Amino acid sequence: MDDTSPNLYERDVTGPFAALCGGGTNDGSMEDCISVAELAGGGYALGDTKADGAGRELRMTRDEITSFAEAWLARERQA
Repeated sequence: MDDTSPNLYERDVTGPFAALCGGGTNDGSMEDCISVAELAGGGYALGDTKADGAGRELRMTRDEITSFAEAWLARERQA
């Protein structure tokens, strides 16, 4: 794959996926987790840890994932 491509879906995953779990229902089933791995050349691959979501990924640049997280947290604070 091309690690310099502007298309994140053409970049290789450089390391293992790490599970990030949240919510209040983490019973070890990974149902409330996402997996995250870095991409060669920058960016992140986010995966679904649920069995039905296996193999599906969303890829985001550092700026995109940061912007998303900040907007989500701001929304949660207003609720």
